[in-house]
Amino acid sequence: MAEAYPSRLVLHRVQPDGRESLCTPVARYTDAAGRTVDLVGAVHLADARYYRNLNRAFVRYDKVLYEMVDGEGVPEMLRLSRKVAEGKSAASEQKRLVELMSAGQRRNRSTEALAQYYRVMAELLGLSLQTEQVDYGLEQMVFADMSSEEFQQAMTERGESWLTLACDALAEELASQQGRVLSLPALSRPALRREMVRALASASAGSRLQQRAIIVARNERCFTVLDRELAQAPTGSRLAVFYGAMHLADMHRRMLARGFTLQGVQWLTAIRA
Repeated sequence: MAEAYPSRLVLHRVQPDGRESLCTPVARYTDAAGRTVDLVGAVHLADARYYRNLNRAFVRYDKVLYEMVDGEGVPEMLRLSRKVAEGKSAASEQKRLVELMSAGQRRNRSTEALAQYYRVMAELLGLSLQTEQVDYGLEQMVFADMSSEEFQQAMTERGESWLTLACDALAEELASQQGRVLSLPALSRPALRREMVRALASASAGSRLQQRAIIVARNERCFTVLDRELAQAPTGSRLAVFYGAMHLADMHRRMLARGFTLQGVQWLTAIRA
């Protein structure tokens, strides 16, 4: 199914028994220096097993560049939290942990509404949250995103706002329904999961969000970090870029522009319905 990528960023599969699933890509690229970069697409809500499999895969990379607006201090905070819980932390480390947690609480106020939406959807659908299941405390993790202030500035420079993003997302959601009228309270959890799988699968590289700062500006920042890491990466290095699947069509073009060649695509099952 490699030929479907990157025109198709997620895949909707229907099994012979009628069960449906949503799959996300791991696209592998190599360059003349023998370095490998995997673009690991993700969805923010999925089965817990999907995130466990990703965690096992991440430890095999030299570096994993991750997305998370305002998430620069997260790996350090998680590692320090573990040391505190194990009773192995120094006083200076405990102080640093308090500083990181306080800074995180201040920054996260701007995105709390979105986080709460994901929590409600996870509970409704019986799914897990990416931010709670992925082990961002791994030593391989490298921050490759923006602060909320930088993201807001990028939107302003493009004449965008949170309202325009919400309108785009709503328009695409309505289009994905293809005239169907759903009564969510009347649907069972399995039926709701199937509807979500189908809606997410309808997303494509032609999405109007592909031209927005939420994709373009953040990808630019991510590839600034990737260029820095590649400049230090010796022959045989393995790197991963872990970003939402909708980011990967633009990232694919950026990889080719840097002289990398697509070697193949593996599709991981994220949601079973």
